[in-house]
Amino acid sequence: MNIHAANFEKNLDKLLVDVKLESVTFKSITLDRELKSFYESFNLISTLKPSSDDEFESPASILLDSYQAPLLVSQTQAGYYRLISGVLTYQKLCKLYAADESSLVPCLVLPRRPNKDTLRLLMLNDIVRPLLKQFVDVTGHTVTMSLSAWFITDEQPSVFKSPQWQSLFPKIRTKTELCEWLHISTKVVKLK
Repeated sequence: MNIHAANFEKNLDKLLVDVKLESVTFKSITLDRELKSFYESFNLISTLKPSSDDEFESPASILLDSYQAPLLVSQTQAGYYRLISGVLTYQKLCKLYAADESSLVPCLVLPRRPNKDTLRLLMLNDIVRPLLKQFVDVTGHTVTMSLSAWFITDEQPSVFKSPQWQSLFPKIRTKTELCEWLHISTKVVKLK
C-alpha cells in the first residue's frame, strides 16, 4: 500500500473512535474555517453541477440525501458544530432551512477536529467523489480544471504525484490510468 494512503488510513482510524450519530439543529452548523477557505477558493458548485436550480428536487429528497450521507462535523467547546464533509448536501439544506430555526439534521459528530492534513483529505474526498467516483459532469475540461485547482501547488506541479492524490487514489498514477477509469479519452484531459 502507498505510504500516503497508509498514513491517511491510520489517521482516520484514530479520528473515527467515539464518533456519534446525532440530530443537530441546522442553525448550529457552520463551515469549518479551512473548508470555508477551500470552498471559496474554487467555484465548486458550478463545476460539479450543471445548474444550481434545485427547484425540481423535493424537500423530502434533500432530507433523504442528508440521512443517507450524514454531514460530518466536529463539535466546538461552545457547543457549535463545524462542517468537515458533506458540503453539497449542506448547500441544499441551506436553501431548505433558510428560515427554519429548529430543523434537525443527522450528523456524524467527530470527538475532535481532524489535523490539518487529514482535514484537507476529507475535504478533497468530499468534492472529488461526485466528480470522479459518481461520474457527475465528467468532461476532459472539468477533470483538468478541477484536479489542477485541487491538487497542483507550486511545490507539487503534478496531480498524480501529490501526496493528497496518492492518499485518495494510490492505484491511479498516470493520466492514462485516470482516463481509463473514467472511460474518457486521454486527448481531452490535460494533466501531468
